[in-house]
Amino acid sequence: MSTKCRHCNSTSYGHGCAYGPDRLHEHIDDEKHCEWCGSTSYGHGCAYGPDHLHRHGHGGGKCIWCGSTSSGSGCPYSPTKRHER
Repeated sequence: MSTKCRHCNSTSYGHGCAYGPDRLHEHIDDEKHCEWCGSTSYGHGCAYGPDHLHRHGHGGGKCIWCGSTSSGSGCPYSPTKRHER
């Protein structure tokens, strides 16, 4: 399944989005991949995300920052330190 950028409908990742606020493509509808770079990784290492953190799309009942199914505080990667779904 190929996802598309929420701003411009492109299948590209990274820089080059004509309509995104940071000129970055964002794929928010895929919980298995980072919305900015397309990686399946969590945590540090995203070439495009703020603070180089991967953020996955919503869905699957998992935290978008770390992949945990936990709720509440304790996320090591979320800017708020809380799990977000």
